[in-house]
This record gives sequence, C-alpha cells and structure tokens, in this order.
Amino acid sequence: MVLSASAVSLVSVSVTVLMVAAMLYLVWGSLDSDIHTPSPGSEDHPELDDDGDDNDEASGELPDGNAA
Repeated sequence: MVLSASAVSLVSVSVTVLMVAAMLYLVWGSLDSDIHTPSPGSEDHPELDDDGDDNDEASGELPDGNAA
C-alpha cells in the first residue's frame, strides 16, 4: 500500500502538534505541583562541607604534568 506524500505530511504534522500539546500539558501540570519548591526546613539536609578543612592531598586529583 503506497501512501501519497500529502497523507504522510498530514500525519506527521498531526503527530508533531499532538506531541507539542502533550509536552505543554506536562509542563503546565508540573508548574502547579510542589515538587520543585524548596523544603521549609533544612534540619534534615546534610551539609555539603562537613569537615571544614581544605585538605588538597585527599582530593584525589592528578599531579601537574603529563603523568596519569
């Protein structure tokens, strides 16, 4: 069964419009939810820098130069 070019283009444009509408619906739905808002308390979140000292030797970086 051979479809004409106009039928294929009509189907592809229709599917593209439906995909854009679905993505806009998902974004609109996520704007109303509280998932992306920060939590009111910070007592249950760990600190990013617990030790406080800057120890460069324990960082695991490569030495200067071409040595790997």
